[in-house]
Amino acid sequence: MLASRVIVFRSGGLGDVLLTLPLLRELENLFEEVIVCIPSKYHFLIQEFSNRPILFDLDQGEFELEQLANGSQVISFWNDPTWVKEWKEKGATDVHIFNPRPTGGCHFSQSLIERFRKPVVRAELNQKWFTRRAESTNEGLQNLWIHPGSGGSDKNLPLSEFLHLAENWLEKKPQTEVFFSFGEADFDLQNEFLKLTSWKNSRIKTKLFSSLHDFFFSLRNHEGAFAGNDSGPSHMAAMLGIETYVWFRSTSPAVWAPLGPKVKIYQSDSVSSKIL
Repeated sequence: MLASRVIVFRSGGLGDVLLTLPLLRELENLFEEVIVCIPSKYHFLIQEFSNRPILFDLDQGEFELEQLANGSQVISFWNDPTWVKEWKEKGATDVHIFNPRPTGGCHFSQSLIERFRKPVVRAELNQKWFTRRAESTNEGLQNLWIHPGSGGSDKNLPLSEFLHLAENWLEKKPQTEVFFSFGEADFDLQNEFLKLTSWKNSRIKTKLFSSLHDFFFSLRNHEGAFAGNDSGPSHMAAMLGIETYVWFRSTSPAVWAPLGPKVKIYQSDSVSSKIL
């Protein structure tokens, strides 16, 4: 018999949210009602993933959810003993606290699920988590999408390495194009890109995005490969089933690798042209 209700409080960046999706699927199997309290900018992603969870905006506070505390289990990614005590006093049967930034151990998504069931085979997680349009069958004409930014500059492969990758891709696939994407947080990186590409190769283009929503739906229609750092966009590409190349510099791929059926991981000392 399914338990009645679980309430999930999820803050963090895009990659954090995406790596929580396998836990949500597990919770849907265990609870009659799954409530997710998350910043509203991520609501559409949860809805693309599943129509089961009931969504609340994390930025609007907890008052409405507190009325549902009695008999609920609660999951959170911040460890505040006072907050935990308050929820238990309101009737929560259990409060599960997860470490949002583990540096070792098994994969992050695996560790979340294994709080509720064991064991989890890591390979189970390497699947498509979002649907997308039909994939191109002509791999020789695949375009390459490169997102050279991330949530922290220490995670980023030098931009010159990504440009080297783009040049090699175009040389070996003469009928294709390469797209570099930038978001609102990538202003400095975009300026660096413009300085380094003053020669204006007509087959290297840019994609500028003002919203996560536009980024997701454009990426979902991409018929090609994706390359990037340990970043939210790389996790998104992998979970869409796109052939994804990811570079890790300051974080552990054993813990934070993107989940998907076509993911290839490279360490910081990798030469970007090796993927070809």
